[in-house]
Amino acid sequence: MAFQKGIKKSLGLSWVATALLCSVAIADEQKLETVEVWETQVTSSSLNLGSSSIETKQADHLSDLLRDLPGVDVGGTSSINNRIAIRGLEDENLDISIDGAKVSNVNMFHHIGNLLVNPDILKKADVQVGNNSVVNGGLGGSVAFETKDGKDLLQDGKEYGARIQGNYNSNDSLGGSVAAYGKVSDKVDLLLYHHYVDKNEWEDGRGEESFGTAGDVGNTLIKVGYDISDVQRITLSYDKLKDEGDYAPRPDFGKAYNLFATGNYLYPTEYTRETITLKHQVDLGDNLFLQTSLYSNENELERYEKRDGVTQRVRAVPTGMNPYEGLLDGVVKNYGISTKAQSNVAMAGVNNTFTYGGLYDTQSSKVTWSGQQYGENEKAKTGALFVEDAITFSNGLILTPGVRYNNYKYDGVYGEISDSKFTYGLAAEYPLTETFSLLASATTLYKGVEMVDVLASNRMYVNDNTDLKAETGINKEVGFKYHNKNRLGANNIGFSFKVFDTRIDDYIVTTWPTSTSAEISNGGTLDIQGFEASFVYDIGALSSLVTYSHSNSKFRETGLSTQREPGDSLSINLDYAFMKNLSLSWDSLFVMKEERKYIAAQQTKEAYDVHDIAVKWKPSAVKGLTLIAGVDNIFDETYVSHASENRLLSGVSLSDYEPGRNVKLSFSYEF
Repeated sequence: MAFQKGIKKSLGLSWVATALLCSVAIADEQKLETVEVWETQVTSSSLNLGSSSIETKQADHLSDLLRDLPGVDVGGTSSINNRIAIRGLEDENLDISIDGAKVSNVNMFHHIGNLLVNPDILKKADVQVGNNSVVNGGLGGSVAFETKDGKDLLQDGKEYGARIQGNYNSNDSLGGSVAAYGKVSDKVDLLLYHHYVDKNEWEDGRGEESFGTAGDVGNTLIKVGYDISDVQRITLSYDKLKDEGDYAPRPDFGKAYNLFATGNYLYPTEYTRETITLKHQVDLGDNLFLQTSLYSNENELERYEKRDGVTQRVRAVPTGMNPYEGLLDGVVKNYGISTKAQSNVAMAGVNNTFTYGGLYDTQSSKVTWSGQQYGENEKAKTGALFVEDAITFSNGLILTPGVRYNNYKYDGVYGEISDSKFTYGLAAEYPLTETFSLLASATTLYKGVEMVDVLASNRMYVNDNTDLKAETGINKEVGFKYHNKNRLGANNIGFSFKVFDTRIDDYIVTTWPTSTSAEISNGGTLDIQGFEASFVYDIGALSSLVTYSHSNSKFRETGLSTQREPGDSLSINLDYAFMKNLSLSWDSLFVMKEERKYIAAQQTKEAYDVHDIAVKWKPSAVKGLTLIAGVDNIFDETYVSHASENRLLSGVSLSDYEPGRNVKLSFSYEF
């Protein structure tokens, strides 16, 4: 890629593949088939209203999709700085996948995020808040994204179809998408999809224009499915997302600090994810449901770092390299195989639901500065085998023991480390009545030593430490759930409550004894405690969901919290259908003041409340047309997400303010 002083932006109006967050509905199994195919089904263990409870959403940012889930936050306003945090643990400590392909859990750069995900093309997002099963490997939970298939998008009786969509955001972007899909033959289906967004500098609630956020995002997905038989299917997909623009040197920091530290300088940047997945599925009903993914996933970030090119150093480099300007190129590759199966077996009058499978993943990172190797290349290999059995007894008790074998090998900056460990899980669900159940679980945790921050200069200065220990611990949860119909005047009513207590031992931290010497070491024990509650009430045309979450993290040695500590939040989601083709949605998020800090320089995380409204209309006179109008941040709130940067550095605020009021208009047409 050749960089120029600036990256030219595409002009003109285009169709967008992303619509407003227009509806929130909790549905039961009988209603799932009515969910619109271009919405995203979001399931979360923190809602815990039964396996059939979902939210259906249309979103143009990951925060639209996930932020109102109890225990979940999404930080970062720059498009290259999306960071999912679960109970204050960010995505490096989570198990994240796209169509079964493992997303790298190495920190690509401490000033950007690891996730390049287009919410519009997502079919499902399954969020496990807290690690409560040996099936998952993350310290804090997991997020499994699944993209749409061509056969899912076809209207009844049709062999092919297409869709265009346009979106205008007053604060401040235009975009578009086109999709074509259909059956190539009785057994083969195809999806071709391209999405584009042209984004300008937006304004926060103070009317202050952002700095270094304007750019272009494009996403192409090609997916071919082949039905081998009625019970077997393979899918081959190619998914590429590119985000490019002249971006701030520190995209996770707010405007004030970027201007203070580096002036008006911007770095031409190109951040790309390329994912190739071959997926095989076998569905034999209760006897066997098997999914296997063979994948390759690559993240690459290129940016040309230069200020005046003469006196202002942009990066610490070895002797012989130019510290004043250069092309930084970092690549993280993941390739491997993951498989998971489920089988129901009846033994001695007791039903056993076995979930079993494994993972093998190789992750590597390498960096160059103007074509020369920058720091040591790294590689980590992860292997895992797991099995758990949900045993259902005649009295309704479900007892789920599980075991997971983890094997990890690291070869990188601080030496060679080989490690293996068993982790265990035990969960129980006991129904006191047909509508009320008690819940409890305990799962031990493991994460092998992490690779260093890929693009940071510390990859050249980290001291050897082959005595570094893996992070381990335990997550314990206890609670209850209630779900009923035709009670208290409601068609559907549910309530769930869960208390959690997570301990992570040998938490890994980075310190800098000197400017050219970095230490990665085990920093002690982290405790995270809190609760999550959710209440659903549906009556007639009105669907409502209210959630509350509380989290309190503390390092035993220092008394400080995690950087992404969310604290307390309340969300209210209302959806009202005036008629079959006209609906209104209202979403409110209240986040409480948080005074706990992870370093002394962190500012108090101020309370805020944000409210969104949208109307969706499908004119009966034009089949396939959908029109949406709405306003995000109606009252133009000035706020910083608790999962975003909020420190003082050199007396200057790093606060990464969120966008202010935004009027959104969109259309889509399917034919």
